[in-house]
Amino acid sequence: MRLTRRNALIGLGTVAAGAGVVGGSGAFTQVEAERTVNISTAGDGSAALTLEGTGSSHANEYVSTSSGTIQLDLDGTSSGSTSGLNKNAKTTIDNLVKITNNGSQDLTKLNVEITNDADNSIGGIFKFTKGPSGGTTLGNNVDLSDGGLSSGSSVVFGLIINLLNNSAGKSDLPSGGYTLNITAKTS
Repeated sequence: MRLTRRNALIGLGTVAAGAGVVGGSGAFTQVEAERTVNISTAGDGSAALTLEGTGSSHANEYVSTSSGTIQLDLDGTSSGSTSGLNKNAKTTIDNLVKITNNGSQDLTKLNVEITNDADNSIGGIFKFTKGPSGGTTLGNNVDLSDGGLSSGSSVVFGLIINLLNNSAGKSDLPSGGYTLNITAKTS
């Protein structure tokens, strides 16, 4: 190819266009923007994941509602005639709490656990049952492998407090406050 003025201009134009593509890609390393977020809260009885007592005699004795939030009362305060759970015993209380999925997505995993504010070595003391009475004994994970917890459906759980032969080596409950933690996951 002969070097002419036209060929030289085409060559320079091609080089300039190529440099523009390489150097001016329009990429950025940071963007800061403000957007509106709308969040609201609801009590346990009307939230996306509804928590409520089952209405059974067990639930009526051990589950209460305070300011829209359920509370498990296993210290004898709600029954008035008892003073708590037996030491060196395994206590099972079925049919306590009903969890209903009011969200639009199916739940694939539900983790239910009780933690202690003062003692992290309470593993093995608390287990849960799935089902209204004498259901499947579970650890912390409520098994939803049978199709999950679809929108509008519910699962009932109970509680086993093992102060007899547990992996924590405890024959009495550690002092301090206890918290029921429920974690729900979608796929």
